[in-house]
Amino acid sequence: MKLWYEQPAGKWEEALPVGNGRLGAMMCGAVGQETIWLNEDSVWSGKPVNRINPDANENLPKIRSLIREGKIPEAEELAELALCGTPNSQRSYETAGELYLRFKDAGEVRSYRRELDLDHGAAVVSYEIGETRYERKMIASYPDQALILHMEAQGPGSLQFVCRLERCHNRLDEVCAREDSMWFCVDGGEGISFLVCLMIRQEGGTLRSIGEYLSVEGAKEATLYLNIVTSFREKAYEETCRRQLIEAADKGWKACLADHLAEYKALFGRLSLTLGKDTGREEEPTDRRLEAIREDQEDPGLFALYFQYGRYLLLSASRGTCLPANLQGIWNNRLMPPWDSKFTININTEMNYWPAESGNLPECHLPYFTHLKRIMENGRQTAKQMYGCRGSMAHHNVDLFGDTAPQDICISASIWPMGEAWLATHIYEHYLYTQDQDFLEEYFEVLQENVDFFEDFLIEDEQGRFVTSPSVSPENTYIRSDGIRGCLCEGPAMDIEILWELLQGYIGACGVLGKDPGLIRRAKNMMSRLPELQIGRYGQLQEWLEDYEEAEPGHRHISHLYGVYPGSSITWQDTPELMHAARITLERRLSSGGGHTGWSRAWIIGLWAKFLDGDKAYENFRALLAGSTFPNLMDNHPMGDGFIFQIDGNLGAAAAMIEMLVQCRNGYIRLLPALPKQFADGSVEGILLRGGITLGMKWEKGVLVRASLESAKEQNVTVDANGEKKEITLQAGITRLTWDGDPGFSA
Repeated sequence: MKLWYEQPAGKWEEALPVGNGRLGAMMCGAVGQETIWLNEDSVWSGKPVNRINPDANENLPKIRSLIREGKIPEAEELAELALCGTPNSQRSYETAGELYLRFKDAGEVRSYRRELDLDHGAAVVSYEIGETRYERKMIASYPDQALILHMEAQGPGSLQFVCRLERCHNRLDEVCAREDSMWFCVDGGEGISFLVCLMIRQEGGTLRSIGEYLSVEGAKEATLYLNIVTSFREKAYEETCRRQLIEAADKGWKACLADHLAEYKALFGRLSLTLGKDTGREEEPTDRRLEAIREDQEDPGLFALYFQYGRYLLLSASRGTCLPANLQGIWNNRLMPPWDSKFTININTEMNYWPAESGNLPECHLPYFTHLKRIMENGRQTAKQMYGCRGSMAHHNVDLFGDTAPQDICISASIWPMGEAWLATHIYEHYLYTQDQDFLEEYFEVLQENVDFFEDFLIEDEQGRFVTSPSVSPENTYIRSDGIRGCLCEGPAMDIEILWELLQGYIGACGVLGKDPGLIRRAKNMMSRLPELQIGRYGQLQEWLEDYEEAEPGHRHISHLYGVYPGSSITWQDTPELMHAARITLERRLSSGGGHTGWSRAWIIGLWAKFLDGDKAYENFRALLAGSTFPNLMDNHPMGDGFIFQIDGNLGAAAAMIEMLVQCRNGYIRLLPALPKQFADGSVEGILLRGGITLGMKWEKGVLVRASLESAKEQNVTVDANGEKKEITLQAGITRLTWDGDPGFSA
């Protein structure tokens, strides 16, 4: 359970991440000059503003009429003017700064090793110079709300270094070093201000401040405690930052480490996964293992490591009182990151949380829901002022303030009314896994607000069906038979599928919570008026109501397959003909060059798992590792002539791995549904299933040999394993399934 390397990181994208939800850091691991990039999740640009276009509602009927009349260019031209936000962009996530440490050169370096220990949540660097072994260990402590770097010199040598804080070449307002502390402050004015503060405790030697540096000489041990607090959460942010830091430093390294390990292991240690037989690959550096994958060598253990790394990233980026994981989780080294490193809610933010429940980290989902309430509050104003509707809605991006007005002037993406609805579908999903009725009651309001919005927003088409308008199929372009290209449309397939999922979850929540039956009747009436999904001329699932050609057949978005995964409106059990059409759609996407981004490839892995094709799932998982992964196993995303980090590929692939091993919905549990031959042997403990069931199982040569289902309540399930289906009543506690032959099993 370690990523490890024989050399320091050559750039930020190769560094190793630590995080506690609110605080994050990337450690380079250089011997002479260490660089540690710092983040706090609420360091964002600007202040909250009302960007709602004041002319939106007045022009909405005209835009709808133009779409209905087929005058797409005219509709899109008016939409650019009347619907896009003013100003057109939301706020940007920013780096908090850097910590630099410069060590005195003491000779030749031997036995260098840099590692990320997933079992302990720590980044570690060790090496030898002369007769002395040096070690640095960094953690992001959740209990003590601090980044902590502990350094030791074991042997006759000692620690000799100076350190300083900076931010993108002095993008700060005040910097100071005094005695054992140093800090800098950024005054955001009406926006967000913050303090970065560091404190050192050492054993032996001397510690002093010189200018903006702290200097340590002759120490055997030194521990650096670092905290960042913003005015977004704390009015007295400077006082809070220093108080938390002093409390951690007074507690000491050993106590802080012990509390970190206890808290971290209790979460991360819930799930274990072994794939394949021991090949000795774990003794090789991770970057060489990754290179071997590119050379078509097999390494099942690397896939298991990648899966657990995804859980580690989610746990590190989304825990406790923090914002949800953004496009880069929490790790960012720029003032102006790609796409502002915001919350892109036409796939990316949702994908970040696909492994939260099944990966047995449901607590990590909670920051997402907390922010969803903030989005709902702003979404009410957007629904009313832009569309004249009740309820709440958001488009394809939000920022830390929960801004819901359209982002950018990009017709293929901006004018899409489904963002908050997709986010809201996670509410009932979280309940299905946790069975937490109090949670469902707390967030039912969000479901209600979204249903209210669409009850007002949907319009009748010429066949009397309820359709969204204006909308798009994110972020794709169609070509009509007359050659006209367009994006705006009525009722694209993804909108229908998200609405189906939203309304199904709403109806389910109403039943669980005993709500007024009239609410259920209204929702069912809306569902009955939605268009049916269509199969096109190529046998594919249609992306739009009309069977248009695509401008980009290999487009990265596979929006209309939402109903297959992560949704549930298209299944082998209920709609086999649509599943076949969806598979044809995916084959056409891939044959035209699809899957060229990490998050898209991760989605594709999950889709192949739903199609019960383990070989295709593995083929695409392998492509993800070979073509969309940095040496530190972070997902890379093509941009311009290079690549940038985007976390959704990591998290989406982690969720897809579970879909390969088990699928569960409505009490139907299919074990090893998409197992490739490369994973013919393995075991897993701790997968969480819908119904609040925890799964453990072992398989050999592709055949399940044992399984256990632990349920918090009595419930009936159907288990599909080794080619046999069996009805089982789970009692509260653990039910063990054993196989006395192939394929029969008993409980």
